[in-house]
Amino acid sequence: MKDLAKRVDLLRESPTRKIDSIREKLKRENRDIIVFSAGQPSIPPPIEIRELMGQLLKVESMELYGYTPSQGIYELRQAISEDLKRLASIDVDPDSIVVTAGGQAAMFSTLATLIEPGDEVILFDPTYFGYKPLLDYYGAKIVRHYVSMENEFQPDIEKLKSQITSKTKAIIIVTPDNPSGRLITHESAKALAEIAVDHDIWLITDEAYKTLIYEGEHEYLYKYAPNNVISLNTFSKDPAIPGWRLGYAYGPKEVISKIKLVNEEMVYCPPSFAQHMVARYLRSEVRMSYIKRVVEEYRRRRDIMVSEIRSKLPGAKFVIPKGSMFVFTDFKEYGLNGDYLSNLLLEKYGVASVPGSYFSEVYTSALRFSFVAETPERIKKGIEKVSEALEDLGKNHTK
Repeated sequence: MKDLAKRVDLLRESPTRKIDSIREKLKRENRDIIVFSAGQPSIPPPIEIRELMGQLLKVESMELYGYTPSQGIYELRQAISEDLKRLASIDVDPDSIVVTAGGQAAMFSTLATLIEPGDEVILFDPTYFGYKPLLDYYGAKIVRHYVSMENEFQPDIEKLKSQITSKTKAIIIVTPDNPSGRLITHESAKALAEIAVDHDIWLITDEAYKTLIYEGEHEYLYKYAPNNVISLNTFSKDPAIPGWRLGYAYGPKEVISKIKLVNEEMVYCPPSFAQHMVARYLRSEVRMSYIKRVVEEYRRRRDIMVSEIRSKLPGAKFVIPKGSMFVFTDFKEYGLNGDYLSNLLLEKYGVASVPGSYFSEVYTSALRFSFVAETPERIKKGIEKVSEALEDLGKNHTK
């Protein structure tokens, strides 16, 4: 067999998909697994929209099954434009929006459009694990901007300025962040926009969790630097259709047109059924009431997890997340490696989590706990099992 392209070795299996496969294996063995690893919602889309789509499925038409324009149907792009106006008071022309087969496709095609080998890209640490393998694949040089729990994971603007060189092509900002749940502050957002404009670099903003906000407000960086910002989005979190693979990007029209071409070569067009569903969802009367209900429920679960960690894991450090789905919990004071602890919790105690090493070079003793996938009762049970594991490890250590 001929050799494969060496760059394929730079791609890395998603840790959540890897953990899911192990979890499914344990479930087949009739093991009860508490899921703190999932980055997907547990509340399905509004029943009104599901019922509407059910009725449309009965219509003798190819509209829900056929090809669509590779940029996405105009009805959806117009609905996204209206939604951005409602949420953020920003004007984004439908032609400055490209619909993609999920947020991951938006990431892949945007980086394919922007990055040349040798370009420097500033990546926060910790942040979403999906960017590093793609940047490696495209030959970028990753420049890590370390943010700390003590500073609530906010960027150090002066330090960031010092990291910019003539080779800097982009800064990637995930807000609300995965895994930390940090929201970029208003001051940081404006400072980042000024840096982008002054140095003529791209701000790639990942806004996957923009409507899952528990305190504070989401900052739309597009407001401050529309010619330098490309925003990546997904409908996996809102309205909770991760398996139907739909997302979008918006930014300067001339760049969006190129991202569209990359997407066209990958998937030809986004899934038609999902496009029609989301277009109706965004324009429905239940759109805002649904996300309000979801946020209230997830906030309740977050508060339960935070309370349980404080009472049962006193040595663990964390910042209460203001957005997203996760509590990023550091076990450094216990002297534990996160990869080891995560594997132990899954294999022996039936708790699935994601190690901090997937998100950070620094927080390798941390675990990411999702608070949205399980009921409040099972959240309590899961943290109790983590406490039990730490207690058992402590006993073994003193023997």
